[in-house]
Amino acid sequence: MVKLAEKLIQIQEFDGSRVPFDAVELQTRLIHCFLAAGLRDSSYMAEDIALAVEYTLLNSNRPEPVFGRGELGSAVVRMLEETGFPEVAALFRRNGSERLVTISTRPESVSGLLAKFLACPPERFDRIVRQVCDAARLLHFDAASPHLLLELARHYEQLAEEEPPPPEPVEPPPAPAAPQSELYRILPEEAQKLIDDGILRVNGITPIFSRISFFFMMKPFAEKFHLAPPVTELEVEPLLYRMTEILEAAREAIEQHLAVTEPLPLYLAVPDMLDFIVDYERGERLGSEKLGRELAETLAAGFRCEVNRISIS
Repeated sequence: MVKLAEKLIQIQEFDGSRVPFDAVELQTRLIHCFLAAGLRDSSYMAEDIALAVEYTLLNSNRPEPVFGRGELGSAVVRMLEETGFPEVAALFRRNGSERLVTISTRPESVSGLLAKFLACPPERFDRIVRQVCDAARLLHFDAASPHLLLELARHYEQLAEEEPPPPEPVEPPPAPAAPQSELYRILPEEAQKLIDDGILRVNGITPIFSRISFFFMMKPFAEKFHLAPPVTELEVEPLLYRMTEILEAAREAIEQHLAVTEPLPLYLAVPDMLDFIVDYERGERLGSEKLGRELAETLAAGFRCEVNRISIS
């Protein structure tokens, strides 16, 4: 699977190095945990959990999208426990998602850690470092986990800001959800016809990570419009623009049916894009990603909202 350029989330390993966050790798680990827990029928939830974690990290208000490995593991474990999979959470934790790492509570060590996560004026930053060190000293800690020190710092950072009293807690509305069969019934007729022809698949929406997922198949699309190889972009692109108008109408119908107040995250996948280029444009699979991305972007051009991810393979 090839992904278009996205905001790069960095995961800070326990040894201090950084690696890009990989939602596919997280999904694979979760699937193994579901299978090991004997929950094969629920393993499809791994994709929703991995994408929900990715979406949360992408929309964090941190100045830099850098998150600790232990912090990531704790978030996944908490999500698994809250969604009713404590046995999967236990396996995920046991399989190395978390590790006890400590750093010195001396001011220079604490300052080096917090500089990666806090964005505040120097005077306030120095005060927060002192407060964290004083708290560690009162607790008789010569060393502590980075997560504990960071939480202490965020606590003192919040105290330093004058904020209005929090509003009364309001029960959040239930997350939008709908099975695939329900979505099919409310789609415009043109979108239903694409599904019947094997060109389009619209995944059901689960409450774990409510998103609209379209899967568009290029080879059945080419057969429907009687394209004969070798085809050119001039032949394909106008047809793709027609398709994207249908997809946008389908997206609007889904959101209207679910009565959402804000656009849902939108995911578009073209699983056979490279096969289409090889078979219909006489291209080589190796080196076809650029053309494939351009065609996928053409297919996405008619959406009136942001496409959170486009993938081709």
